[in-house]
Amino acid sequence: MTSEFSNRLKDAKEIVNSDRVKKYIINDNIYRWVVVGNTREYLVMIDPYWCRCYDFQHSSLNDHTPKCKHNLAVKIALQKDHYDIVHLSKEEYDFVRRDFLIS
Repeated sequence: MTSEFSNRLKDAKEIVNSDRVKKYIINDNIYRWVVVGNTREYLVMIDPYWCRCYDFQHSSLNDHTPKCKHNLAVKIALQKDHYDIVHLSKEEYDFVRRDFLIS
């Protein structure tokens, strides 16, 4: 295991243990993962892996492994069944989603 991956894994575990992984359920049938980072919230996808963070965007996008601590945090949260659930209407999510896309 590389030290870079070890650091990401350590950070991801801290994110999960700090209750900063959220599963947004929109209109009871659409799911989105959000991780509360140090400076902002990140929209995260797990199939395929994707994250809006700098680390992910500048990593290789050619393989199908988590590339940032946010992806790893969601993966760990799913395995542990340890995440907050937030129910939103489509309108509420559309309002919140702008922050993920703009900032």
